[in-house]
Amino acid sequence: MVKTKNSHSTEVAVSNGYQSGDRTHLQSHLSNFVKALGEVLEDITALEVNTMVCERITGEKFIPWETYRNVYPINREYLQEQGIHESLRDRYLDLRRNLELEYSILVTDPSSDFYNPNLVGNLPILTDPNLEIDQIQTILPDALQPTSPDEILKVQRLLGNSRFLRVLRKIGELKAALDNRNQALYRKELELAEKNVPDIAAQAVKTDIIYAQTVIQLDGDIINRFSEELLEHPQKDLILKIHREGVLGGEQQWRGLLGFVVDLVQKAIGKAALGGLFPPR
Repeated sequence: MVKTKNSHSTEVAVSNGYQSGDRTHLQSHLSNFVKALGEVLEDITALEVNTMVCERITGEKFIPWETYRNVYPINREYLQEQGIHESLRDRYLDLRRNLELEYSILVTDPSSDFYNPNLVGNLPILTDPNLEIDQIQTILPDALQPTSPDEILKVQRLLGNSRFLRVLRKIGELKAALDNRNQALYRKELELAEKNVPDIAAQAVKTDIIYAQTVIQLDGDIINRFSEELLEHPQKDLILKIHREGVLGGEQQWRGLLGFVVDLVQKAIGKAALGGLFPPR
């Protein structure tokens, strides 16, 4: 009995020291953990399934720094210099505009670490949806020709933001598809030129197009989009079948992931309450 009691007393003493010495540290870790879970929940509040027929799958990895540097310089002059097919240039410009828009939202959001009150109300991109990227004075940090070491640090800090990183990853994926389609268009034009066929390459190339898209919101809304090209595709039925199967499989995984994350949050809050990490109100 004495040994058991002493053992218990020692354990209590260690526990008390642990709570008094490391309570703040644990609260900080728990807060960061809950914040990270919140960001994950924000990212998975909707399921998006896109079905695309690709000429080839490159398997390239997402490297934020390279993707940012590849998207940052896009404008009409740059696309012309790079030999981008004229039929695709507006799509490239949309990607660049979306990147600028996301950063503009970050710097005008009071809850953001990038908040800059001097820019609030002074960014036309937030008020004019028809404004082209060439008409905008970019506020994105320059990773190609930085004027100072601080500029590089700004890019690195920006690429550490999970919200911006999610948008950048999506833009990178869409740009990769456009790059593949650009190459396919020029190959098709060369083939048609050799056969003396009129220039209809843009209509003839049927790869690297998102033919079907389904978005399922957490509140139950379902949005289906289908491209016009799908209606004339010789494998229309097969593409639709693959898309339906992708939606069913994606929805199962999505619901399972939601349940897993919610369970993690509940357990974290429960342990924090039992451990007294949150002060009573």
